[in-house]
Amino acid sequence: MNSSLASLTKNFGGNHPITTEYFKKQGYSSEQISLAYHKEIFPHEYIDSHNRFKKTELPLINEFHSVFGGKISQDDYEYAQKTSMHHYGLDSNHYVSAPSLSWDAMLKMTKVKIELFTEMAMHDFIEKAKRG
Repeated sequence: MNSSLASLTKNFGGNHPITTEYFKKQGYSSEQISLAYHKEIFPHEYIDSHNRFKKTELPLINEFHSVFGGKISQDDYEYAQKTSMHHYGLDSNHYVSAPSLSWDAMLKMTKVKIELFTEMAMHDFIEKAKRG
C-alpha cells in the first residue's frame, strides 16, 4: 500500500460496492459506512511524553498538527471532536487516547457489562500478565 492513508480511505468507498453492500446488510447506515472510509484525526506529534496522556482536553488547534500532512484544517479538527459524540454519545475531549475512547464505544454499543473479579486468582492472573 504505497499511498497515504487519506488516499487509501478515499479510494476505498466508491470502488468497493460489495463491501458497502455487506455493511448495509449488517444494519449500518450510509453515514456510519462513510466513517469507515474516512481518515480519522490523531495528534501523533502532540503525544510526545507520558504526561500528555494526563491531559483531559484535546490540544488547541495550533498545537494539533501532523508531520504526515502538515497542519490540519479547522473542519478536520471539528470533525475529530464531533464524531464520537454524534455516533456514540461520548465526548472525545474526556479521553486521553483513541484506544480508551474506542473501548468505551465498544462497551456502549455492544451493551457488554464487565464483571468485577470475584476471586483472588482472577486478580493474580491479570497482575502476572502485566508488562512494562
